[in-house]
Order: sequence, then C-alpha cells, then structure tokens
Amino acid sequence: MKVSREEALLAYKEECFKQTMPYAYELAYIDDGIRQTEADHDVSPSGRIILFPDDEHNVLNFEGINEDYVVFVNRDGACEPDFVKRLLANGRGADIVYPDEDFATDISADLSDINVRIRTLRTPWRKPDYSPDTIVSFPYIETCFAIKSRFARCVPAIKRSPEIGDNVRCRDFLLRAMEMASSVVHVPQILYHRDLSKLVDDPVNATDQEIYAALYDRYSRPGYILCREAAEKRRGINIIPDPGKKQYLVSIIIPSKDQPRVLKECIRNIRIHAGNTPYEIIVVDNGSSEENRKEADDYVSNIPGNRGTFIYDPSEFNFSQMCNTGAAAAKGDYLLFMNDDVDAVTEGFLEKLLVYAARPYAGAVGAKLLFPDDVSIQHIGVFETNRGPTHKLAGMRDDSVQYYCRNRFAWNVLAVTGACLMVNREKYYQTGGFCDKIKVGYNDIELCVRLFEAGYLNIVNNECVMTHHESLARGVDSQSDARSKRLSDERGIMYEMHPWMKSHNDPFYGYMLDKDTIEIKCGVVPDHQITDRRNRIKELDRLPGRVSGSVMMSVDSCSIERGIAEDAADAYVITGWALSTKWDNALVKKYVILVPLDEDDSEKKQCYIATTSPVYRTDVREVFPDAENVSLAGFVCRIPFDAIDPHIRYRIGVAIRKKTGIKSCRTALGDIYEPRRGIVKDD
Repeated sequence: MKVSREEALLAYKEECFKQTMPYAYELAYIDDGIRQTEADHDVSPSGRIILFPDDEHNVLNFEGINEDYVVFVNRDGACEPDFVKRLLANGRGADIVYPDEDFATDISADLSDINVRIRTLRTPWRKPDYSPDTIVSFPYIETCFAIKSRFARCVPAIKRSPEIGDNVRCRDFLLRAMEMASSVVHVPQILYHRDLSKLVDDPVNATDQEIYAALYDRYSRPGYILCREAAEKRRGINIIPDPGKKQYLVSIIIPSKDQPRVLKECIRNIRIHAGNTPYEIIVVDNGSSEENRKEADDYVSNIPGNRGTFIYDPSEFNFSQMCNTGAAAAKGDYLLFMNDDVDAVTEGFLEKLLVYAARPYAGAVGAKLLFPDDVSIQHIGVFETNRGPTHKLAGMRDDSVQYYCRNRFAWNVLAVTGACLMVNREKYYQTGGFCDKIKVGYNDIELCVRLFEAGYLNIVNNECVMTHHESLARGVDSQSDARSKRLSDERGIMYEMHPWMKSHNDPFYGYMLDKDTIEIKCGVVPDHQITDRRNRIKELDRLPGRVSGSVMMSVDSCSIERGIAEDAADAYVITGWALSTKWDNALVKKYVILVPLDEDDSEKKQCYIATTSPVYRTDVREVFPDAENVSLAGFVCRIPFDAIDPHIRYRIGVAIRKKTGIKSCRTALGDIYEPRRGIVKDD
C-alpha cells in the first residue's frame, strides 16, 4: 500500500525514536491504561502529604491529621500534579498503597511540557506487586507511599536522633506498618520522579547500570542493613536455633544418570560449603551403566556420617518421578532438589536457603545460578512472559547490577528452577509434589505455581550463588527438534493445569516491562527484538526488480531460533544491513530474497521474498555518510521453518522497494545461503 512522503518520513523518525529512546517513546505515545476519570477522582479518598526528610518536624507525628491517608513523599523528587488522587483512587482502600517511579535529570524542569518530559525523565522503575520478602531485603518502596491515617497512628516508630535520619526512620516505619497491614496495593503508574542528581554525579550522562549500581550501594549501607535485621528479628524468621535445640535436617535430593564424575563434584562442593546445617544426600539413578552405577553407589554410600543414600531405579528419564522417589526416602524437615550439574559455591548455602524456606508463608526457595564462566547469569527467578515461563537476564553479566538490583538481594518470584529448589516437606506433600505427567520441562514451574495458588510465596535469594553446568546429561532442549516439541507439549500441559497464567500479568515482574526479550527493561520493544516474531514470506516467479549497483548489502549472521511462544514456529534468522545510495532510505522497504539453486548452483527463475524488521545502525551511517536516512539500514529476518526447503542452496539477496511515488524496486544478490549452515562463500 502506497503512503505519502510525509507519512513515510514520520514513520521513519518514530521508529528511530522508538529504538534509541524507548522510555521517551512510551511517554510520548503510550498511556498506562488505568487512569481514572474525573468523576472517579472526585470520590477518591483524601490524603495529607508529609515531606521527608525534615529536620524541623517529627514526620512520624500524626496528630491533627484528619485526611484518610498520610502520603509520604521524599522531598528529593517531584510528583505528578494529580498524584494523590491517582494513587488513592486506584488503591482500592488498602492499608498501604505505593506507585511506580522514574528518575529526572532536572527536577526543576516543567514536566507538564511533553517535550521537556521526554528529555528529562528516564530509567522507569516498574515495581512488582507487594512482595514481603523483597521489601525486607531491598527498599523497592521508599520514596513515595500512602498509609491509612488511623492505621498509621497504631504503628510504633523509632525516636528521632542525630544518628538516625528520616530516611531510615521512614523505612523502619514502613516495614513495621507492613507487618500489621491487612492489605498492600501496588498502583502501576509512574507518579513520582526521583532527583537523579542526588544519586549520581552526572545525571545527564549516567548509564542505567551506573544508576542501578548507585542504588545497590545506597541500600547496602549500615542504616538499611540494621532496618533489615530488625525486621527479620521481629518477624521471627531467624531460624538458627539456640544451643541444645534440635536443628532442621535438610534432605538433598539429586537425580543423576551416567555422570559419576559430575555427581562427585556436586557432592564434594556440598560437603565443602554446607556449613553447620545438618543434611543428608539422596541420589536417585534412573539407569546408569553397571560401571557408572557401581562408581556412584560406592561414592554416595561412603559419604562420612552415613549421610548418603543411593537409589537405583532403572526407567525412562522422568525428573518429576525421580524427585518424588527421593522425597519418599527423605528423613529431612526440608527438601532441597539439586541437579547433579550444580556446584554450590557460597559458604553456608544451606542456611541461606533455609532462612527463607522456614518462613511460614514461604513456598519454594531458590538460589542465583551462574553459567560456568561464573559471570553470566543463568537464573535469578522465573517470570511469566509472552514467551511463557522465562529465565529473565539469562546470559547477562552478574558483575554488573542489573535492572533495579534484580540480581542482588532476595526477591519474591513466581517460580524458581528445579536445579536448586528448597521446600518444606509438609508443604511439598500438601500441594502434591512434582507432577509426574510433566517428565522433563516445566515441572519445577508447575510445582511453584501450585505452591503460589495454595497461598505460599516463592523466593530467590541472590546472596546464595551456585554454578550450573546446564543439562550435561540430557543436552540442551532447544538444540533438538524432538526435544523442542516435547518442551512445547509439556508447557501446554502446565497451561492446561493453570490457565490463568496465560491471561494475567506476573505479579512479581512489573507492569509494562519488556515481555518479549531476555532483558528486563522498558516495555517498548522494537519488532526486531521480539524473538518469536516471524516475517511473512511468499514465492515469486521472478526477481522483484532488476539488480542494481546502487543497492548495498551485507549479511552479518545466520542462525536457527526455536519458537518458544505457543503459536511461534521455529525459524531461520538472517541479520544484516542494506541501503540504496540513490534513493531516500526513509521512503523504502527492505526484503530478503532467496533464489533457489539447482545442483550445479545455477540460479532458478523463481525466488522467495521475505519481509524484514528494521534495526538502528550507527555504524552503517558512518560508512555511507552521503546516503540519505540510513539509520535504519539494519534488518532482521525470521523465516518459519516450513516456508523453505532446508535441503537446497539459495542465492541470498536484498530487494529495496519504494513506498512512495512510482512503484520501483532494485535488488542486490550476494553469497550462497544454506538454511542449516548459513552463508557459504562462492568459490
């Protein structure tokens, strides 16, 4: 369909804007979707704002306050003009209400001007719904929150002193209030803007990672640590027993097969780092060779202190059944399910998991898992996204503080991986244990969801770290067609058991965050980053335009991508760049061309043509400074598996077609492409 020149230029500029300034794009074009009408505002509860810190007054003295709510606001920031009405109108009458926030590079700027807003506001903090373990570990609610006035008067507060400032006093007050509150509601709207200059030296040029690191440093200071320790003591969650009292026994259950060397290393690290917590080790073997069985049995049975039990049960691999078999033989008060390819590296790791698992409301508790390079994240919790349950931040660096400290502190999450999962024995059997219908994948997620549905909260403790040599025995699921199909089928079983997961937001993730990639970031995601997005492809009886030297192209990479979402097919992925040196590139569309080759590599007349998703590329612009509007020269093309024959070779090329004016198309042809191998250079 033809468009006007003005429409095409506007679309080009908006796409550049979207890819380079996603949060500014969200501010300019996307509404949060839950704003209240003026009529709703008129009947919303009333609130009295208290600014803190305040050296002149006691901010925790509520005498003379007749409004429904006391609204605490840190004075180092700015609020939306109608933020009290919006906050309380959406608070559903809860005892405590809190909103989302972001940062402002200039707190004195006129934020009512949209052009000023998109230049000034940055790094949105989309918060989870109320998470009792997270708030104790990490002050994700601090700068702006509301408490019912009559309720606030009943909450004890630390006395003012020169050593304890208002920030720590209000933090302690909020934690005490949450221990007494019957309801805490999160309003997923950004209503408060923190002054970034109070956190970093250069607010204009600071990166997101520098902001996250500064917050981590702030919340690791002594005052916040004391608040955390006091809250844990009040809540009775220090499970280290007094001398002379019986300690909890942890049963460590390890499914394993034909990996005696890996199993020995796993157990060796358990023994080194377990600390003083009593434990037993139960290995469930589903059919090792006789030689490997004997080696594993001898090693486990001779663990000092009679701590080892070896169960040999030859059968097809069924992780759920193996875990249930181990649990039936366990003597412990707590069950810790571990893969044999997981190495404990944190001293006292059992205690770091047990301190959370022993909480009466806790469900499953997991650790932070790193890949063998000890830098790349493998697991910091499992989140429900558009792609299904996802290991967000997988592959990202753990030596950097990720999105608002998600790889630091302890967080409530929807699920944790079964590679390291601790749960109270009674709760495990109360909810039915692992579902043996789900043999390999998603059984850990399904167990966690059942615990959540039973009223328990799942937790990942990022202060407990392990190394995961993922799937050494089975291989990686996504690298096999059969395994990929099995994974999809098992995900389907899980959704049949818990259909609400597909239609509800993950309460522990954050509204309007990215649900299409592995990162945690602003929810505005360009098409080329949506991994389950598939491009359209059709067959033509000839090339769509003549080959021209004015079309420049390069293929950067070729790969295979497994579809994760329920309706996403596996795809061949081609990335590269293309441009016209003669036409305005803002006014064209790019296509990937695949020309089938016969046995002697002669080109056939017909071809396939596939749409592409544009990618912002500053490097291409620098190489072709005279070409017009080439910022979106990059492309990604995802071709469904069933759209082309993977057993033949193709000449790969690019077609550039005008969107405006007289129809015209020019093409360029490159190297030979094999779907299963990628680019094959011509001889």
